[in-house]
Formats: sequence, C-alpha cells, structure tokens
Amino acid sequence: MVWWGVMGAGVAERAAGTLLHRLAGKVLVRLCYILRYRLGPSRPATIDDVEVLYHTPHYIVLNKRYDLLVNSNDPNVLTVQTQLRNLFPHLANKKLTHEFRFSHRLDFATSGLLCISLHKAAAGAVTKCFVRREADKYYLALVRGHLSQETVDIAVPIGEDMRPEWQRIRMAMAHHPHAGRCKAAHTRLLVLQRGLYNNYPATKVLLKPSTGRRHQLRLHLHHLGHTIVGDYTYSNRRDMWPHRMFLHAHRLVLPLPHTHIDVVSGDPFTAEDPRNKWVPVETLNTLTEETYLRMKEAETDTGSRKKGS
Repeated sequence: MVWWGVMGAGVAERAAGTLLHRLAGKVLVRLCYILRYRLGPSRPATIDDVEVLYHTPHYIVLNKRYDLLVNSNDPNVLTVQTQLRNLFPHLANKKLTHEFRFSHRLDFATSGLLCISLHKAAAGAVTKCFVRREADKYYLALVRGHLSQETVDIAVPIGEDMRPEWQRIRMAMAHHPHAGRCKAAHTRLLVLQRGLYNNYPATKVLLKPSTGRRHQLRLHLHHLGHTIVGDYTYSNRRDMWPHRMFLHAHRLVLPLPHTHIDVVSGDPFTAEDPRNKWVPVETLNTLTEETYLRMKEAETDTGSRKKGS
C-alpha cells in the first residue's frame, strides 16, 4: 500500500507540475501579446490583410502575414482560410475540411509564401514535388548574435519534445533526453549581413531547408546558439519585446509537370522599417540569382556526398 501511495503521489505531482507549466505558459503568451500589440507597434491581422502574388486556375501563392493561423476549427478565429474565403468565395469548397487545399504549411508566427492548390490534380502534383524534394524554399531570418562562418550546414534529426508540458508546443533535437522518434533534418545557411538589432549583435541569414520538419529552421538556429529574434517558444519564453518573430518564407520554386512556379516576396526585415530596429553594419551577400544558385548547388553537392558515403 505504501508503494502504491508513493507512486500515486508521484503521478499527481507530475500532473500538477504539467498543469502549472501550461497555465504559466498561457499567462506569458498573454503578456507577450500585450507587449507586442498593446504596447508595441504590431497590429492584429485583418480579413483584408492578404497579398496574392500568383494566381492561375490551378494555384494561388500568397504572402501570409506573421501571427496568423493557416486554418482553424474555430469559426471565430481569423485565418488564411477565412481571408481566402472572403477574397475568393467562389473557390471555397465546402466538401473540404478547411475549404481550400493547402499544399504546405507555415507556422503561426512565420510570414511569407504559401501555396494553395485549386483542385485535386494540382494538389497531387505539389505533393509529389515536395515528396521528391524537387521544391526549393528559401527563408530570411534575423538571428541573435554574429555568426562567425559565412555558410553553415545543419544536419541534426528532429522529433517531438515528449515532456507533457511541451507536447505539441516544442520540437527537440535527437540528442535531447526527451526527444521522441526523430527524422533526418537538413538546413543550409548563408550569412547576408551582420549588424545590430536594437543595439545588440544580430545577423540576417538566408536559409534553405532540404527537409520540411516542424519547427526545423527555428530549432536548428537555436541549436547553433543563434535563436531567431522574437522567437518566443525557443527563447524559453523570454524574447517578447520584438514586434514579431523574424522568420519569412521568401522564395518558393515548384517545378511542376505542366507549369513552373517561381515566386519571390520582398524582404520584410530591412532597416527602412523602424519596427525592425535593424542596423546592418557589414554585407557579405545579397539576394541575387547567383546567391540562390550557390545555395542550391551546395545542397546538391551535400546530397551527392551522402549518397556516395
């Protein structure tokens, strides 16, 4: 009876700890919202806050705003789905769970290019493109600190963080004691500029993921010791003051059988926007076709070495 009592007390203690952790997390999320949206320069997204950059009878590519869900089961929550329904009511398919075929995902806090397929065959073609790793995605990020190397390859598997208090909130690296089943993840990084964010050292980088694991870029950068500016989750809930998380899906290339999608959005992290508090000091690379090609060729060389090993 004593053994059962001790075990029961341990389970109850862990459950209470998990509950308190999640409650504290909700309080801190609310505080982060107040700092960014009530006291800071951010403004909530609106139904019209959507920019369509590419539109054919088969696909839409839009520039998603930061701090916006792609879709939700709550009809009262503003999402990309509700924005699309408002803009293209004739394209909403009530037979689909979320009315549109979202060919890939972006995190709530991440802005940038999102592809929507407008019929089943189009969605199948994009899925095959991603499965075969023929799609090219490029991201821009502003990270804490100065990276000493101009290029970095990060190849560390990623899995779920299995701690009850972090489940469905954080991912974990393979070496983490609480990591669940991990899958291979590879990210290539190129330094664009070194400078200052709010008078502290920061670096603007171009990222090219070869795989598409959840939170891959955020976790890989955190692993390097250069967490993305404004990444509330992977800063252990401390980085609340920036007006947003500085991660943006900048370019999307989909070599599909009957069309070639290649869409580039602007750089939202320029010094011209005072909200960014970004002052570049040193420029190593610029966003040219040669830069993208350099990233792609380096990725191809890495893949060839892996196959030959």
